[in-house]
Amino acid sequence: MARAKRKRRNTQNRRSVGPVWRKWIIPAVIALFVIVLVVPTVLTGLNPLGSPAESSSAAPAEDQGQSQQPSVLGVGSAVPGFSLEDTEGETISLESLQGKPVVIAFFAPWCPHCQDEAPRLSQIHGEYGDRVHIVSISATPYGKDYGQSSSRIAQHPRITMDDLKWFKEEFGVTYPLLFDPSVEIGTAYQIASFPTTFILDADHRVVEIFVGGRPVEEFRTVLDGILGDQ
Repeated sequence: MARAKRKRRNTQNRRSVGPVWRKWIIPAVIALFVIVLVVPTVLTGLNPLGSPAESSSAAPAEDQGQSQQPSVLGVGSAVPGFSLEDTEGETISLESLQGKPVVIAFFAPWCPHCQDEAPRLSQIHGEYGDRVHIVSISATPYGKDYGQSSSRIAQHPRITMDDLKWFKEEFGVTYPLLFDPSVEIGTAYQIASFPTTFILDADHRVVEIFVGGRPVEEFRTVLDGILGDQ
């Protein structure tokens, strides 16, 4: 009789444990799912410098060709030349930018990070004056209204010189903006996101590549290092 009672108690205990286990398993799975999704986002947001994904805009996949590949240009590399017209109708070539460090900022007029970067580059331009050449080259086939339409079949407006003139006036640009409607130079430099900035020494060799927007202090550090070595 005692053995039968113990058996019934054990059966009841197992039955009581089962519902409790099932009661907590679903909330535990939900909590784990939330942690996996949310924690990486929070940690990324705590990065004070920002990753390229946070401070740059991806180049459109259409009509970009090899520019979607990571850049093979690195520190010490010589860069491809260019000869392009600016918003004032003047033709500027890399060859003409001799004897001084050169900042080449690739941008898109529709890119919000490029719009944020423009005043910082103008500040650098004002601080360093004629000791440093600064130019910015369009590296997108699309104009300032790219991405404005919600329709998937709408034609994206092609970039024109007017888009560069708008950008220059809207964001107080004081350095030359060079127009490359065919994205030939952006392809040669293999630009995959905006802004991407190459800082060259006086011999046109790469000293630094910034992918994404950067504070003025980082530009100063690199440029002062180049100027101090001359």
